[in-house]
Amino acid sequence: MSGDRPHLDSPNRIGWTRRRVMRDSVSVACFGMLAACGCVPSAVKIPIVGFVSPVNADHEQFRRALRGIGRVEGQSITFESRTEREAADQLTAAVEELVRLPADVIAVAGTPAAQVAKGATRTIPIVFFGVGDPVTPGLVASLARPEGNVTGVTNIAPQAIGKGLEYLLQLVPGTARVAFVGNLANNPGSLLQLAAAQSVATTIGVQITDFGVRDAGDIDRVFGSFSAAGVKAVMIGSDAITINNQPRLVELAAQYRLPAIYSRREFALAGGLIALGPNYPALWVRLAVLVDKIIRGRAPGDLPVEQPTETALVVNAKTAQALGITIPRAILVQAEVLQ
Repeated sequence: MSGDRPHLDSPNRIGWTRRRVMRDSVSVACFGMLAACGCVPSAVKIPIVGFVSPVNADHEQFRRALRGIGRVEGQSITFESRTEREAADQLTAAVEELVRLPADVIAVAGTPAAQVAKGATRTIPIVFFGVGDPVTPGLVASLARPEGNVTGVTNIAPQAIGKGLEYLLQLVPGTARVAFVGNLANNPGSLLQLAAAQSVATTIGVQITDFGVRDAGDIDRVFGSFSAAGVKAVMIGSDAITINNQPRLVELAAQYRLPAIYSRREFALAGGLIALGPNYPALWVRLAVLVDKIIRGRAPGDLPVEQPTETALVVNAKTAQALGITIPRAILVQAEVLQ
């Protein structure tokens, strides 16, 4: 019959089948090449990781930690960063931007930012970094079982702060009054550090005098008042103001010939006398791991708050020599000594 289709075994049918196989093979090969170069649109949404910090340098620290665990910006995550936001209104605006996106998880550095984030959303997971005590301000129910939508990484071990005071006094024996400098008005973490220092000071007969700084403009004024207050050594707290003004703090300590202890290795690298604090690169990795677990489906309230497990003691030998200080052997055998 003239209207019948060709038989399945006819030459026309065989030729058509071969052409289709060749076409499909080429299509599959092309798709594979596109996929290999990351050019194929994906139906899977790339998670948005938001980040808010009052410290600009934190941006790269966190990105490096994320890359280290395989979370690459533009490939497996979209990274939305808002840094150098110190004032409360700046922190609030930054967090609200990320909530509106909405971010799939919001990481924040410091207690003030963590408090803002917790108040802004009860549904988006929040992971904090550098919070000294997350329980007292109500960020989490407990370290072991945070509950709610918040977990994170702490950075303060009160015993380490007390030990830092002891090291400072070994370098300058006979010191009766030590200044504590930090953002005492707006950062609960600074108050925690001060309390830890005062607790040890009462047991060894040293007086801690607190000097609050609200912004960079207060730093010069505070150092200029030390002599009249009888201050002979300084403890620099860890908060956004002190971290962002690291060069000036180290410069003023040298100018006034004041032995000073800091909580971050970077201060000693910049010329500070001594630093004792947690291993911050390791803490950034722990933050990245928590974020990764949440992206993969874990509930933040079920992830215990991570705490520092390593501390680093660093002494700058050049600064000690400039101040006429002999570094005791008890410190030398424990510390990384910068020549």
